[in-house]
Amino acid sequence: MAQYDDLPISRITAVSLISIAVTVVTILAVQVLYFGMYGYVTRSRTATIATSEAVEILNSQTQSINQYGVNEEDGRFVIPIEQAIKKVVRTSAESNETHAETTDGT
Repeated sequence: MAQYDDLPISRITAVSLISIAVTVVTILAVQVLYFGMYGYVTRSRTATIATSEAVEILNSQTQSINQYGVNEEDGRFVIPIEQAIKKVVRTSAESNETHAETTDGT
């Protein structure tokens, strides 16, 4: 009997093409997963950074409105916000009483 020394070229070609296709699809799937996860992590990290920066700014503003000082831009005195609110309410009440007395007296 004669043996064939020929290689099954068509079968080797088919297996090679299928292997290449599977490899390319796997690479693309890994890239899609990577960039999806990268976007998720970046968004959550950005939100965390933005939140911590906002908290720092809020704390700084809260501290600045709750203490005495001098405004460096125009030289005016700064008082805590709670005292400023009480003073405005008191001044408004006195103004209303004065206004009520003048309208009742005429």
